[in-house]
Amino acid sequence: MSRILVIDDEPVIHNLVTHTLEPAGHSVATASSGMEGIQKAQTMDPDLIIVDVVMTDIQGYEVTRRLRTLPQFARTPILVLTGQSGIPDRLKSFEAGADDHVVKPFDPADLVARVTVLLHRADEVRVNQPRGSAQEAARVVAVHSLRGGVGCSTLAVNLALAFSGIWETPSLLVDLAVLAGQVALMLNTPLKRTWANITNVPPGDLELDLLRSVIARHESSLDFIPAPTSPTEAEMLHADLFVAALQLLRPEYDYILFDLPHDFSDLTLHALDTSDYILLMLAPELASVRAAASAIDTYQKLGYGSSRYKLILNNVFQKGGIPREKIEDALGCHVTVIIPHVYDKFVNSINIGVPMMHSNPAEPVSTLIEDFAFFLSKDQEKKTRPAVPSEAWKRVYKRYSERKKK
Repeated sequence: MSRILVIDDEPVIHNLVTHTLEPAGHSVATASSGMEGIQKAQTMDPDLIIVDVVMTDIQGYEVTRRLRTLPQFARTPILVLTGQSGIPDRLKSFEAGADDHVVKPFDPADLVARVTVLLHRADEVRVNQPRGSAQEAARVVAVHSLRGGVGCSTLAVNLALAFSGIWETPSLLVDLAVLAGQVALMLNTPLKRTWANITNVPPGDLELDLLRSVIARHESSLDFIPAPTSPTEAEMLHADLFVAALQLLRPEYDYILFDLPHDFSDLTLHALDTSDYILLMLAPELASVRAAASAIDTYQKLGYGSSRYKLILNNVFQKGGIPREKIEDALGCHVTVIIPHVYDKFVNSINIGVPMMHSNPAEPVSTLIEDFAFFLSKDQEKKTRPAVPSEAWKRVYKRYSERKKK
């Protein structure tokens, strides 16, 4: 029996929700104000919370935000039940950290179905806690560029999905573009908690359970840590906390991927230092090439060997870009991967929050990223056929076999 807390200042809603959910096997408790609801939630620790928006003391959006600041409710499903039906209202619900938005008057069968789905997802997350499966440390990959707009986040998201899909082992995407991170948006996943929720914790006091409270999960089973939602919150994330977090995370995951900011801040430097591979992104235009040259010069001064960083050329222009050969000559570095011009498809996937690697793995650019993920994977895993190969592994292996025959 699941315990459900309804926070609403209308007694009639208490009765309607209770009469709807109790026959479905749930236990329902109620609160008549936002503050009462927050207090009762901390006492009863419900499995799911339903909250109204317009109440006498504080709005339901603020109730949701306050609950999400508490590690206890990091993964608790929250459903906003309100008479407000506009798109901006739905966005406010999700931005506050809600999992779903239902409009009053509600259809009883629809409410039962949505509650069932949310509880099922929460159970799956609890059962599938991350735990690294391999004996060796996590393979860590960083996506970096000193110039924005070249597709770093797009590659990071799709590459992380590819790692997760091929090996079906715990994989984590870490959004370190803390001033303007977009990973949660690209994955169309409710923004519940971010790095900002643990920045007040001394690095020496950080524990795995607390760290897990800011880890979200995409429907593909990829885990990710979202960036803070405001520049003020972003400034509170210091490199020493990140280092402490990474020490806890590496034994829990087989693959960790960083989406880095366009700089060489302390946070970026620590991420680069711990990465097995650095994917340096650039576009075929002069400013991007100059930025890449500066990044490579810095990598060399930091003592990173040339085999550690890979040059990724993203053809963001349909025509007129600098040829690959001239870029390689200018940088003295071989281009490892060329991403073809599929600008419209990438933009559409971002707008709907469904990455191409997830929605259409048969798309040529998806197969390119999938094969590249296999190339970057742990050597031992590449040499061994999984006991139960994933569909993604089968696709990669089939393409590899076909290339060997040619």
